[in-house]
Amino acid sequence: MSMNRSHEPFEELISASLRGDLTRDERQRLDLHLDGCPECRATLASFADQRRIVAGLRHVAPPRDLQARVRTAIERPATPWWRRPPVIFAGVGGGLAVVAGAVFALVLLNGPRNPPPVGNVSPTASLDSVPASTSPVPTLPPPASPIPSGEPAASDPPAATASQDPTPEPSPEPQVFLAMTGPADNLQLTVRDGTSGDTFMEPETPSGEPIAAALSADGQWLAYITRLGESGLTEVRATRVAEGEPVADPEAPPPVDSPVEVGETVLLGESVDGSPFLEHLFWSADSRSLAYTLADPNGDGTDVWVFQPEDGEPEQRTDVGNAYAGSWAFGGAGTSGLWVSTAGETPLSYLMVWHDDAGPITAGDPADSEFPPATDVFQPITSPNGAFVIFWTGRMAEAGDEWLFREGGAPWLANNAGDGQGGYEFTDAREVFSDVTLGREAFTSAAIAWGGDSDAYAVWEAVWTGLPQAPSGRYPDRERVYFGHATDPRGLTRLHAIDEGDLPNDTFVVDVKVSPTGRHLVITAAYPRAGVLDPPRADLLLVERNTGSVADSVSRLNERSDGWFGPAAFDQLP
Repeated sequence: MSMNRSHEPFEELISASLRGDLTRDERQRLDLHLDGCPECRATLASFADQRRIVAGLRHVAPPRDLQARVRTAIERPATPWWRRPPVIFAGVGGGLAVVAGAVFALVLLNGPRNPPPVGNVSPTASLDSVPASTSPVPTLPPPASPIPSGEPAASDPPAATASQDPTPEPSPEPQVFLAMTGPADNLQLTVRDGTSGDTFMEPETPSGEPIAAALSADGQWLAYITRLGESGLTEVRATRVAEGEPVADPEAPPPVDSPVEVGETVLLGESVDGSPFLEHLFWSADSRSLAYTLADPNGDGTDVWVFQPEDGEPEQRTDVGNAYAGSWAFGGAGTSGLWVSTAGETPLSYLMVWHDDAGPITAGDPADSEFPPATDVFQPITSPNGAFVIFWTGRMAEAGDEWLFREGGAPWLANNAGDGQGGYEFTDAREVFSDVTLGREAFTSAAIAWGGDSDAYAVWEAVWTGLPQAPSGRYPDRERVYFGHATDPRGLTRLHAIDEGDLPNDTFVVDVKVSPTGRHLVITAAYPRAGVLDPPRADLLLVERNTGSVADSVSRLNERSDGWFGPAAFDQLP
Protein backbone atom coordinates (compact mmCIF):
# COMPACT_ATOMS: atom_id res chain seq x y z
CA MET A 1 0.00 0.00 0.00
CA SER A 2 1.05 3.60 -0.48
CA MET A 3 2.63 5.51 2.37
CA ASN A 4 0.75 8.66 1.34
CA ARG A 5 -0.47 10.07 4.66
CA SER A 6 -3.45 11.73 2.98
CA HIS A 7 -5.16 8.33 3.08
CA GLU A 8 -4.83 7.88 6.84
CA PRO A 9 -8.12 9.64 7.78
CA PHE A 10 -9.98 7.37 5.39
CA GLU A 11 -8.20 4.27 6.68
CA GLU A 12 -9.43 5.23 10.14
CA LEU A 13 -12.94 5.55 8.71
CA ILE A 14 -12.56 2.11 7.11
CA SER A 15 -11.63 0.65 10.47
CA ALA A 16 -14.58 2.40 12.12
CA SER A 17 -16.94 1.17 9.40
CA LEU A 18 -15.99 -2.41 10.16
CA ARG A 19 -16.94 -1.80 13.80
CA GLY A 20 -20.22 -0.17 12.77
CA ASP A 21 -19.21 3.14 14.38
CA LEU A 22 -19.71 5.53 11.45
CA THR A 23 -22.25 8.29 11.42
CA ARG A 24 -24.36 8.79 8.30
CA ASP A 25 -22.19 11.73 7.18
CA GLU A 26 -18.99 9.76 7.77
CA ARG A 27 -20.39 6.83 5.83
CA GLN A 28 -21.26 9.08 2.88
CA ARG A 29 -17.82 10.72 3.00
CA LEU A 30 -16.09 7.33 3.00
CA ASP A 31 -18.23 5.93 0.19
CA LEU A 32 -17.57 8.94 -2.02
CA HIS A 33 -13.82 8.63 -1.39
CA LEU A 34 -13.76 4.87 -2.05
CA ASP A 35 -15.47 5.37 -5.40
CA GLY A 36 -12.43 7.27 -6.66
CA CYS A 37 -9.55 5.79 -4.64
CA PRO A 38 -8.27 2.33 -5.64
CA GLU A 39 -5.71 2.37 -2.79
CA CYS A 40 -8.36 2.65 -0.10
CA ARG A 41 -10.54 0.08 -1.88
CA ALA A 42 -7.54 -2.25 -1.70
CA THR A 43 -7.24 -1.52 2.03
CA LEU A 44 -10.90 -2.39 2.53
CA ALA A 45 -10.51 -5.56 0.45
CA SER A 46 -7.46 -6.52 2.53
CA PHE A 47 -9.50 -6.20 5.73
CA ALA A 48 -12.18 -8.41 4.21
CA ASP A 49 -9.62 -11.04 3.19
CA GLN A 50 -8.05 -11.01 6.68
CA ARG A 51 -11.51 -11.37 8.21
CA ARG A 52 -12.13 -14.49 6.15
CA ILE A 53 -8.76 -15.96 7.20
CA VAL A 54 -9.38 -15.30 10.86
CA ALA A 55 -12.91 -16.70 10.65
CA GLY A 56 -11.47 -20.18 10.17
CA LEU A 57 -9.21 -20.10 13.27
CA ARG A 58 -10.04 -21.97 16.44
CA HIS A 59 -10.76 -19.90 19.55
CA VAL A 60 -7.89 -19.45 22.03
CA ALA A 61 -8.19 -17.36 25.17
CA PRO A 62 -6.01 -14.19 24.98
CA PRO A 63 -3.19 -13.70 27.54
CA ARG A 64 -3.89 -11.48 30.52
CA ASP A 65 -1.36 -8.84 29.42
CA LEU A 66 -2.86 -8.54 25.93
CA GLN A 67 -4.33 -5.06 26.52
CA ALA A 68 -1.01 -3.62 27.66
CA ARG A 69 0.88 -5.22 24.77
CA VAL A 70 -1.58 -3.90 22.20
CA ARG A 71 -1.51 -0.38 23.70
CA THR A 72 2.31 -0.39 23.65
CA ALA A 73 2.37 -1.50 20.03
CA ILE A 74 -0.13 1.13 18.94
CA GLU A 75 1.62 3.99 20.74
CA ARG A 76 5.05 3.05 19.32
CA PRO A 77 6.04 5.60 16.58
CA ALA A 78 6.18 3.18 13.72
CA THR A 79 4.24 2.22 10.62
CA PRO A 80 0.48 2.10 11.42
CA TRP A 81 -0.71 -1.43 12.14
CA TRP A 82 -3.14 -1.48 9.25
CA ARG A 83 -0.27 -0.85 6.82
CA ARG A 84 2.11 -3.51 8.11
CA PRO A 85 2.48 -6.58 5.89
CA PRO A 86 0.63 -9.61 7.27
CA VAL A 87 3.82 -11.48 8.27
CA ILE A 88 2.10 -12.61 11.47
CA PHE A 89 0.41 -15.34 9.47
CA ALA A 90 3.72 -17.17 9.08
CA GLY A 91 3.09 -18.90 12.39
CA VAL A 92 0.52 -21.64 13.04
CA GLY A 93 -1.53 -23.00 15.89
CA GLY A 94 -2.53 -21.20 19.06
CA GLY A 95 0.05 -18.44 18.68
CA LEU A 96 -1.41 -17.45 15.33
CA ALA A 97 -4.90 -17.33 16.78
CA VAL A 98 -3.81 -15.10 19.66
CA VAL A 99 -1.89 -12.61 17.51
CA ALA A 100 -4.57 -12.50 14.82
CA GLY A 101 -7.23 -12.03 17.47
CA ALA A 102 -5.30 -9.11 18.95
CA VAL A 103 -4.72 -7.35 15.69
CA PHE A 104 -8.07 -7.95 14.03
CA ALA A 105 -10.44 -7.91 17.00
CA LEU A 106 -12.06 -4.71 15.80
CA VAL A 107 -12.56 -6.14 12.33
CA LEU A 108 -14.45 -9.13 13.69
CA LEU A 109 -16.86 -7.09 15.80
CA ASN A 110 -19.04 -6.44 12.77
CA GLY A 111 -18.84 -9.53 10.58
CA PRO A 112 -20.54 -9.94 7.19
CA ARG A 113 -24.04 -11.23 6.73
CA ASN A 114 -24.46 -14.92 6.20
CA PRO A 115 -24.57 -16.04 2.56
CA PRO A 116 -27.89 -17.16 1.12
CA PRO A 117 -29.05 -20.71 1.84
CA VAL A 118 -27.76 -21.96 -1.49
CA GLY A 119 -26.57 -25.22 -0.01
CA ASN A 120 -23.58 -26.84 -1.67
CA VAL A 121 -23.16 -24.60 -4.67
CA SER A 122 -20.80 -27.07 -6.29
CA PRO A 123 -22.98 -28.26 -9.14
CA THR A 124 -20.24 -30.54 -10.42
CA ALA A 125 -18.46 -31.46 -7.24
CA SER A 126 -16.55 -34.33 -8.82
CA LEU A 127 -16.90 -36.32 -12.00
CA ASP A 128 -16.35 -39.44 -9.91
CA SER A 129 -19.74 -38.83 -8.27
CA VAL A 130 -21.60 -38.50 -11.58
CA PRO A 131 -23.67 -41.60 -12.38
CA ALA A 132 -22.68 -43.68 -15.38
CA SER A 133 -24.14 -42.68 -18.73
CA THR A 134 -24.37 -44.23 -22.15
CA SER A 135 -22.42 -41.28 -23.54
CA PRO A 136 -19.19 -39.88 -22.09
CA VAL A 137 -19.54 -36.79 -19.93
CA PRO A 138 -17.18 -34.05 -21.11
CA THR A 139 -15.18 -32.26 -18.46
CA LEU A 140 -15.07 -28.50 -18.12
CA PRO A 141 -11.84 -26.77 -17.19
CA PRO A 142 -11.97 -24.39 -14.24
CA PRO A 143 -12.76 -20.78 -15.11
CA ALA A 144 -10.27 -17.97 -14.93
CA SER A 145 -9.17 -16.78 -11.49
CA PRO A 146 -10.80 -13.68 -10.02
CA ILE A 147 -9.09 -10.39 -10.73
CA PRO A 148 -6.11 -10.33 -8.33
CA SER A 149 -5.76 -7.57 -5.77
CA GLY A 150 -2.20 -8.37 -4.68
CA GLU A 151 1.00 -9.40 -6.38
CA PRO A 152 0.73 -11.08 -9.81
CA ALA A 153 0.83 -14.87 -9.79
CA ALA A 154 3.83 -16.68 -11.20
CA SER A 155 1.83 -17.60 -14.28
CA ASP A 156 0.74 -14.02 -14.97
CA PRO A 157 2.40 -12.26 -17.90
CA PRO A 158 5.17 -9.85 -16.92
CA ALA A 159 4.27 -6.22 -16.56
CA ALA A 160 4.95 -3.97 -19.51
CA THR A 161 8.39 -2.40 -19.61
CA ALA A 162 9.76 0.51 -21.57
CA SER A 163 10.52 -1.84 -24.47
CA GLN A 164 6.99 -3.26 -24.54
CA ASP A 165 3.89 -1.63 -25.95
CA PRO A 166 1.34 -1.02 -23.19
CA THR A 167 -2.08 -2.56 -23.56
CA PRO A 168 -4.20 -0.09 -25.52
CA GLU A 169 -7.03 1.59 -23.69
CA PRO A 170 -10.33 0.01 -24.77
CA SER A 171 -12.81 2.25 -26.50
CA PRO A 172 -15.88 3.31 -24.50
CA GLU A 173 -18.05 3.29 -27.64
CA PRO A 174 -19.93 0.09 -28.57
CA GLN A 175 -19.09 -1.95 -31.65
CA VAL A 176 -22.63 -1.52 -33.03
CA PHE A 177 -26.03 -0.16 -32.13
CA LEU A 178 -29.53 -0.41 -33.56
CA ALA A 179 -31.63 2.50 -34.78
CA MET A 180 -35.23 2.72 -35.99
CA THR A 181 -35.97 5.94 -37.86
CA GLY A 182 -38.47 7.39 -40.30
CA PRO A 183 -42.18 8.23 -40.25
CA ALA A 184 -44.51 6.09 -38.16
CA ASP A 185 -45.91 4.35 -41.24
CA ASN A 186 -42.51 3.65 -42.79
CA LEU A 187 -39.97 2.96 -40.04
CA GLN A 188 -36.60 1.50 -41.04
CA LEU A 189 -34.34 -0.60 -38.78
CA THR A 190 -30.62 -0.08 -39.30
CA VAL A 191 -27.42 -1.44 -37.77
CA ARG A 192 -24.84 1.29 -37.20
CA ASP A 193 -21.17 1.56 -36.39
CA GLY A 194 -20.80 2.41 -32.72
CA THR A 195 -18.00 4.92 -33.24
CA SER A 196 -19.01 6.79 -36.38
CA GLY A 197 -22.78 6.22 -36.25
CA ASP A 198 -22.74 5.29 -39.94
CA THR A 199 -25.32 2.78 -41.19
CA PHE A 200 -23.75 -0.37 -42.61
CA MET A 201 -26.78 -2.70 -42.72
CA GLU A 202 -30.56 -2.50 -43.10
CA PRO A 203 -32.10 -5.77 -41.91
CA GLU A 204 -35.78 -6.59 -42.21
CA THR A 205 -37.70 -4.07 -40.10
CA PRO A 206 -39.77 -5.58 -37.26
CA SER A 207 -43.13 -4.15 -36.22
CA GLY A 208 -41.77 -2.69 -32.97
CA GLU A 209 -38.70 -1.13 -31.42
CA PRO A 210 -35.64 -3.14 -30.23
CA ILE A 211 -35.23 -3.44 -26.46
CA ALA A 212 -32.21 -5.77 -26.01
CA ALA A 213 -29.19 -6.73 -28.12
CA ALA A 214 -26.09 -8.95 -27.93
CA LEU A 215 -23.15 -9.28 -30.34
CA SER A 216 -21.34 -12.60 -30.75
CA ALA A 217 -17.67 -12.58 -29.73
CA ASP A 218 -16.52 -13.08 -33.33
CA GLY A 219 -18.59 -10.08 -34.46
CA GLN A 220 -20.56 -12.07 -37.05
CA TRP A 221 -23.99 -12.11 -35.42
CA LEU A 222 -26.20 -9.53 -33.73
CA ALA A 223 -29.09 -10.99 -31.72
CA TYR A 224 -31.84 -8.65 -30.54
CA ILE A 225 -35.32 -8.58 -29.04
CA THR A 226 -38.03 -6.33 -30.51
CA ARG A 227 -41.54 -5.52 -29.40
CA LEU A 228 -44.28 -6.96 -31.57
CA GLY A 229 -46.34 -3.80 -32.05
CA GLU A 230 -48.91 -3.27 -29.29
CA SER A 231 -49.62 -6.99 -28.86
CA GLY A 232 -47.76 -7.41 -25.56
CA LEU A 233 -45.40 -9.85 -27.27
CA THR A 234 -41.78 -9.72 -28.37
CA GLU A 235 -39.73 -11.34 -31.12
CA VAL A 236 -36.18 -12.65 -30.88
CA ARG A 237 -34.11 -12.15 -34.04
CA ALA A 238 -30.54 -12.73 -35.16
CA THR A 239 -28.94 -10.91 -38.11
CA ARG A 240 -25.63 -11.91 -39.61
CA VAL A 241 -23.72 -8.62 -39.78
CA ALA A 242 -20.24 -9.72 -40.94
CA GLU A 243 -18.12 -12.48 -42.44
CA GLY A 244 -15.83 -14.49 -40.19
CA GLU A 245 -12.29 -13.16 -40.02
CA PRO A 246 -9.44 -15.50 -41.05
CA VAL A 247 -7.64 -17.10 -38.11
CA ALA A 248 -3.86 -16.70 -38.07
CA ASP A 249 -3.28 -19.25 -35.28
CA PRO A 250 -3.43 -22.76 -36.82
CA GLU A 251 -4.46 -24.24 -33.46
CA ALA A 252 -7.36 -21.84 -32.97
CA PRO A 253 -10.84 -22.96 -34.03
CA PRO A 254 -11.90 -21.60 -37.42
CA PRO A 255 -14.66 -18.99 -37.66
CA VAL A 256 -18.16 -20.38 -37.31
CA ASP A 257 -19.61 -20.92 -40.78
CA SER A 258 -23.33 -20.63 -41.45
CA PRO A 259 -25.78 -21.19 -44.30
CA VAL A 260 -27.19 -17.73 -43.48
CA GLU A 261 -25.69 -14.99 -45.65
CA VAL A 262 -24.48 -11.62 -44.37
CA GLY A 263 -27.47 -9.28 -44.18
CA GLU A 264 -30.02 -12.06 -43.64
CA THR A 265 -32.13 -12.29 -40.49
CA VAL A 266 -33.40 -15.41 -38.71
CA LEU A 267 -36.58 -15.19 -36.60
CA LEU A 268 -35.82 -17.12 -33.40
CA GLY A 269 -39.25 -17.08 -31.77
CA GLU A 270 -42.02 -15.09 -30.10
CA SER A 271 -42.39 -14.48 -26.39
CA VAL A 272 -44.58 -12.70 -23.88
CA ASP A 273 -43.15 -9.28 -23.02
CA GLY A 274 -42.21 -9.56 -19.36
CA SER A 275 -39.47 -9.15 -16.76
CA PRO A 276 -35.73 -8.72 -17.37
CA PHE A 277 -35.37 -12.48 -16.77
CA LEU A 278 -36.83 -12.94 -20.26
CA GLU A 279 -34.61 -10.36 -21.96
CA HIS A 280 -31.17 -11.99 -21.58
CA LEU A 281 -29.35 -13.05 -24.74
CA PHE A 282 -26.33 -15.24 -23.93
CA TRP A 283 -23.69 -15.92 -26.61
CA SER A 284 -21.16 -18.66 -25.90
CA ALA A 285 -17.52 -17.55 -25.85
CA ASP A 286 -16.78 -19.45 -29.09
CA SER A 287 -19.77 -17.81 -30.86
CA ARG A 288 -21.18 -21.26 -31.70
CA SER A 289 -24.42 -20.85 -29.75
CA LEU A 290 -26.95 -18.29 -28.51
CA ALA A 291 -29.17 -19.15 -25.53
CA TYR A 292 -32.39 -17.31 -24.69
CA THR A 293 -35.75 -17.77 -22.94
CA LEU A 294 -39.21 -17.70 -24.52
CA ALA A 295 -42.44 -17.31 -22.56
CA ASP A 296 -44.94 -19.15 -24.75
CA PRO A 297 -47.75 -16.83 -25.96
CA ASN A 298 -50.17 -19.78 -25.73
CA GLY A 299 -49.65 -20.11 -21.99
CA ASP A 300 -47.32 -23.13 -21.94
CA GLY A 301 -44.78 -21.43 -19.69
CA THR A 302 -41.13 -20.57 -20.20
CA ASP A 303 -38.45 -22.67 -21.87
CA VAL A 304 -34.88 -22.37 -23.08
CA TRP A 305 -34.00 -22.19 -26.77
CA VAL A 306 -30.62 -22.32 -28.51
CA PHE A 307 -29.61 -20.89 -31.88
CA GLN A 308 -26.50 -22.31 -33.54
CA PRO A 309 -25.34 -20.28 -36.54
CA GLU A 310 -23.78 -23.30 -38.26
CA ASP A 311 -27.27 -24.85 -38.45
CA GLY A 312 -29.12 -21.58 -39.09
CA GLU A 313 -32.23 -22.64 -37.15
CA PRO A 314 -33.44 -22.22 -33.54
CA GLU A 315 -33.88 -25.36 -31.44
CA GLN A 316 -35.80 -25.83 -28.21
CA ARG A 317 -33.56 -27.04 -25.37
CA THR A 318 -36.09 -27.63 -22.55
CA ASP A 319 -39.76 -28.66 -22.44
CA VAL A 320 -40.68 -28.26 -18.77
CA GLY A 321 -42.51 -24.90 -18.86
CA ASN A 322 -40.52 -23.24 -16.05
CA ALA A 323 -36.97 -23.11 -17.46
CA TYR A 324 -34.84 -19.98 -17.97
CA ALA A 325 -31.50 -19.63 -19.76
CA GLY A 326 -28.44 -18.63 -17.79
CA SER A 327 -24.99 -17.93 -19.16
CA TRP A 328 -22.57 -20.33 -20.84
CA ALA A 329 -19.85 -22.18 -18.97
CA PHE A 330 -16.30 -22.38 -20.25
CA GLY A 331 -16.28 -25.74 -22.03
CA GLY A 332 -13.37 -27.82 -23.26
CA ALA A 333 -12.69 -28.53 -26.90
CA GLY A 334 -15.74 -29.99 -28.60
CA THR A 335 -18.14 -29.41 -25.70
CA SER A 336 -20.71 -26.81 -24.68
CA GLY A 337 -21.98 -26.11 -21.17
CA LEU A 338 -25.04 -23.99 -20.40
CA TRP A 339 -26.58 -22.94 -17.10
CA VAL A 340 -30.33 -23.63 -17.13
CA SER A 341 -32.55 -22.65 -14.19
CA THR A 342 -35.96 -24.02 -13.26
CA ALA A 343 -38.26 -21.62 -11.42
CA GLY A 344 -40.25 -22.77 -8.40
CA GLU A 345 -40.74 -21.92 -4.77
CA THR A 346 -37.07 -22.87 -4.46
CA PRO A 347 -35.28 -22.32 -7.80
CA LEU A 348 -32.67 -24.79 -9.06
CA SER A 349 -29.88 -24.36 -11.60
CA TYR A 350 -28.37 -27.13 -13.70
CA LEU A 351 -25.19 -27.21 -15.74
CA MET A 352 -26.20 -28.88 -19.00
CA VAL A 353 -23.25 -30.17 -21.02
CA TRP A 354 -23.25 -31.81 -24.44
CA HIS A 355 -20.90 -32.66 -27.28
CA ASP A 356 -20.96 -30.13 -30.10
CA ASP A 357 -20.89 -32.92 -32.72
CA ALA A 358 -23.75 -34.87 -31.14
CA GLY A 359 -26.23 -33.76 -33.81
CA PRO A 360 -29.47 -31.80 -33.42
CA ILE A 361 -30.38 -30.64 -29.93
CA THR A 362 -33.52 -32.25 -28.50
CA ALA A 363 -35.73 -30.66 -25.86
CA GLY A 364 -35.69 -32.27 -22.44
CA ASP A 365 -35.75 -31.83 -18.68
CA PRO A 366 -32.68 -30.03 -17.27
CA ALA A 367 -33.03 -32.23 -14.18
CA ASP A 368 -31.72 -35.07 -16.35
CA SER A 369 -28.29 -33.44 -16.27
CA GLU A 370 -25.62 -35.78 -14.94
CA PHE A 371 -24.49 -33.02 -12.61
CA PRO A 372 -26.23 -32.26 -9.29
CA PRO A 373 -28.24 -29.01 -9.18
CA ALA A 374 -27.34 -25.77 -7.45
CA THR A 375 -30.15 -25.26 -4.95
CA ASP A 376 -31.71 -21.81 -4.43
CA VAL A 377 -29.76 -20.45 -7.40
CA PHE A 378 -31.54 -18.78 -10.32
CA GLN A 379 -30.19 -17.54 -13.68
CA PRO A 380 -26.42 -17.44 -13.04
CA ILE A 381 -24.72 -14.75 -15.13
CA THR A 382 -20.96 -15.16 -15.31
CA SER A 383 -18.50 -12.38 -16.11
CA PRO A 384 -16.92 -12.60 -19.58
CA ASN A 385 -13.72 -14.16 -18.20
CA GLY A 386 -15.66 -16.56 -15.95
CA ALA A 387 -14.11 -15.25 -12.73
CA PHE A 388 -17.31 -13.98 -11.09
CA VAL A 389 -20.97 -14.89 -11.17
CA ILE A 390 -24.14 -12.99 -10.24
CA PHE A 391 -27.16 -15.14 -9.43
CA TRP A 392 -30.55 -14.79 -7.76
CA THR A 393 -31.83 -16.48 -4.64
CA GLY A 394 -35.17 -16.40 -2.79
CA ARG A 395 -38.70 -17.79 -2.97
CA MET A 396 -40.48 -17.55 -6.33
CA ALA A 397 -44.10 -17.65 -7.47
CA GLU A 398 -45.92 -17.63 -10.81
CA ALA A 399 -46.85 -14.15 -12.03
CA GLY A 400 -48.91 -14.33 -15.22
CA ASP A 401 -46.91 -16.08 -17.91
CA GLU A 402 -43.63 -16.24 -15.99
CA TRP A 403 -42.07 -16.52 -12.53
CA LEU A 404 -40.89 -13.71 -10.23
CA PHE A 405 -39.49 -13.56 -6.70
CA ARG A 406 -42.05 -13.05 -3.95
CA GLU A 407 -40.01 -13.36 -0.72
CA GLY A 408 -36.33 -12.82 0.07
CA GLY A 409 -35.46 -12.30 -3.59
CA ALA A 410 -32.10 -10.65 -4.30
CA PRO A 411 -29.09 -10.88 -6.59
CA TRP A 412 -25.87 -12.22 -5.07
CA LEU A 413 -22.27 -12.00 -6.29
CA ALA A 414 -19.76 -14.83 -5.87
CA ASN A 415 -16.38 -16.00 -7.04
CA ASN A 416 -16.73 -18.66 -9.73
CA ALA A 417 -14.20 -21.36 -8.86
CA GLY A 418 -13.54 -24.72 -10.52
CA ASP A 419 -12.73 -27.85 -8.56
CA GLY A 420 -10.00 -28.94 -10.99
CA GLN A 421 -11.97 -31.99 -12.16
CA GLY A 422 -14.59 -30.23 -14.24
CA GLY A 423 -17.52 -28.18 -13.09
CA TYR A 424 -17.93 -25.09 -10.98
CA GLU A 425 -18.30 -23.91 -7.42
CA PHE A 426 -19.63 -20.54 -6.26
CA THR A 427 -17.61 -19.27 -3.29
CA ASP A 428 -17.54 -16.20 -1.05
CA ALA A 429 -21.13 -15.25 -1.90
CA ARG A 430 -22.21 -11.75 -0.86
CA GLU A 431 -25.24 -9.56 -1.52
CA VAL A 432 -25.02 -7.32 -4.57
CA PHE A 433 -26.89 -4.60 -2.63
CA SER A 434 -25.14 -4.43 0.73
CA ASP A 435 -27.29 -1.76 2.42
CA VAL A 436 -30.76 -3.32 2.18
CA THR A 437 -32.44 -5.59 4.70
CA LEU A 438 -33.88 -8.66 3.05
CA GLY A 439 -36.97 -10.47 4.28
CA ARG A 440 -40.51 -10.23 3.06
CA GLU A 441 -39.36 -6.87 1.68
CA ALA A 442 -37.06 -7.79 -1.15
CA PHE A 443 -36.53 -7.65 -4.90
CA THR A 444 -38.99 -9.03 -7.41
CA SER A 445 -36.65 -8.74 -10.41
CA ALA A 446 -33.96 -6.53 -11.93
CA ALA A 447 -31.84 -6.25 -15.05
CA ILE A 448 -28.11 -6.99 -14.79
CA ALA A 449 -25.20 -6.58 -17.22
CA TRP A 450 -21.46 -7.28 -16.93
CA GLY A 451 -18.76 -5.12 -18.49
CA GLY A 452 -16.12 -6.46 -20.83
CA ASP A 453 -13.46 -5.94 -18.14
CA SER A 454 -15.18 -8.70 -16.08
CA ASP A 455 -15.22 -6.40 -13.04
CA ALA A 456 -17.72 -3.59 -13.66
CA TYR A 457 -21.45 -4.36 -13.71
CA ALA A 458 -24.72 -2.44 -13.80
CA VAL A 459 -28.15 -3.08 -12.28
CA TRP A 460 -31.30 -1.27 -13.39
CA GLU A 461 -35.07 -1.74 -13.42
CA ALA A 462 -34.77 -3.05 -9.86
CA VAL A 463 -38.28 -3.73 -8.57
CA TRP A 464 -38.31 -3.55 -4.75
CA THR A 465 -41.33 -4.58 -2.67
CA GLY A 466 -41.96 -3.02 0.70
CA LEU A 467 -40.70 0.07 2.48
CA PRO A 468 -37.88 2.18 0.99
CA GLN A 469 -34.42 1.38 2.36
CA ALA A 470 -33.28 5.01 2.60
CA PRO A 471 -34.12 7.84 5.03
CA SER A 472 -35.73 9.81 2.21
CA GLY A 473 -36.78 9.07 -1.35
CA ARG A 474 -37.12 5.72 -3.06
CA TYR A 475 -34.37 3.15 -2.69
CA PRO A 476 -33.89 0.79 -4.40
CA ASP A 477 -35.34 2.87 -7.22
CA ARG A 478 -36.59 1.19 -10.39
CA GLU A 479 -35.78 4.32 -12.41
CA ARG A 480 -32.11 4.54 -11.38
CA VAL A 481 -29.03 2.76 -12.73
CA TYR A 482 -26.61 1.34 -10.13
CA PHE A 483 -22.99 0.85 -11.15
CA GLY A 484 -20.32 -1.07 -9.22
CA HIS A 485 -17.33 -3.41 -9.39
CA ALA A 486 -17.05 -7.04 -8.35
CA THR A 487 -13.69 -6.40 -6.68
CA ASP A 488 -15.25 -3.69 -4.46
CA PRO A 489 -16.19 -5.48 -1.20
CA ARG A 490 -18.83 -2.83 -0.41
CA GLY A 491 -21.14 -4.13 -3.13
CA LEU A 492 -23.81 -1.67 -4.30
CA THR A 493 -25.34 1.02 -2.10
CA ARG A 494 -27.71 3.90 -2.77
CA LEU A 495 -24.64 6.07 -3.40
CA HIS A 496 -23.68 3.89 -6.37
CA ALA A 497 -26.59 5.21 -8.45
CA ILE A 498 -25.49 7.25 -11.43
CA ASP A 499 -26.38 10.94 -11.27
CA GLU A 500 -30.07 11.75 -11.67
CA GLY A 501 -29.17 14.37 -14.26
CA ASP A 502 -27.55 11.78 -16.55
CA LEU A 503 -30.89 10.93 -18.16
CA PRO A 504 -33.11 13.44 -19.97
CA ASN A 505 -36.28 14.42 -18.14
CA ASP A 506 -39.23 12.03 -18.43
CA THR A 507 -37.16 9.23 -20.01
CA PHE A 508 -36.96 5.66 -18.72
CA VAL A 509 -34.13 3.15 -19.03
CA VAL A 510 -34.65 0.36 -21.55
CA ASP A 511 -31.17 -1.15 -21.79
CA VAL A 512 -27.69 -0.66 -20.30
CA LYS A 513 -24.33 -1.89 -21.56
CA VAL A 514 -21.07 -1.55 -19.62
CA SER A 515 -18.02 -0.59 -21.68
CA PRO A 516 -14.82 -2.63 -21.32
CA THR A 517 -13.19 0.49 -19.84
CA GLY A 518 -14.97 -0.32 -16.59
CA ARG A 519 -16.15 3.27 -16.12
CA HIS A 520 -18.51 3.96 -19.03
CA LEU A 521 -22.15 3.01 -19.57
CA VAL A 522 -24.12 3.04 -22.82
CA ILE A 523 -27.77 3.60 -21.94
CA THR A 524 -30.89 3.39 -24.11
CA ALA A 525 -33.21 6.02 -22.61
CA ALA A 526 -36.74 6.03 -24.09
CA TYR A 527 -39.37 8.76 -24.13
CA PRO A 528 -43.04 8.01 -23.40
CA ARG A 529 -45.23 7.87 -26.49
CA ALA A 530 -47.99 10.45 -26.66
CA GLY A 531 -50.17 8.14 -28.73
CA VAL A 532 -50.24 4.74 -30.38
CA LEU A 533 -49.58 6.24 -33.81
CA ASP A 534 -46.52 8.19 -32.68
CA PRO A 535 -43.18 6.64 -33.66
CA PRO A 536 -41.02 5.36 -30.77
CA ARG A 537 -38.21 7.63 -29.61
CA ALA A 538 -35.08 6.90 -27.56
CA ASP A 539 -31.64 8.43 -27.06
CA LEU A 540 -28.42 6.41 -26.86
CA LEU A 541 -26.26 7.96 -24.14
CA LEU A 542 -22.58 7.43 -23.34
CA VAL A 543 -22.05 8.07 -19.62
CA GLU A 544 -18.62 8.34 -18.01
CA ARG A 545 -19.05 7.64 -14.32
CA ASN A 546 -17.31 10.17 -12.07
CA THR A 547 -17.18 10.18 -8.29
CA GLY A 548 -17.34 12.59 -5.42
CA SER A 549 -18.42 16.11 -6.35
CA VAL A 550 -17.52 15.65 -10.04
CA ALA A 551 -20.63 15.20 -12.17
CA ASP A 552 -20.84 12.32 -14.64
CA SER A 553 -19.93 13.15 -18.24
CA VAL A 554 -22.79 12.45 -20.67
CA SER A 555 -22.83 12.57 -24.47
CA ARG A 556 -25.43 11.45 -27.01
CA LEU A 557 -24.41 8.90 -29.63
CA ASN A 558 -27.38 9.50 -31.95
CA GLU A 559 -27.05 12.35 -34.41
CA ARG A 560 -30.74 13.29 -34.43
CA SER A 561 -33.56 13.42 -31.89
CA ASP A 562 -36.40 11.95 -33.96
CA GLY A 563 -36.03 8.19 -33.85
CA TRP A 564 -35.30 5.19 -31.65
CA PHE A 565 -31.58 4.69 -31.02
CA GLY A 566 -30.33 1.61 -29.13
CA PRO A 567 -29.70 -0.84 -27.73
CA ALA A 568 -25.94 -1.01 -28.23
CA ALA A 569 -23.73 -4.11 -28.22
CA PHE A 570 -20.12 -5.00 -27.42
CA ASP A 571 -18.39 -8.20 -28.48
CA GLN A 572 -17.66 -8.98 -24.77
CA LEU A 573 -14.37 -10.74 -25.47
CA PRO A 574 -12.77 -11.80 -22.15
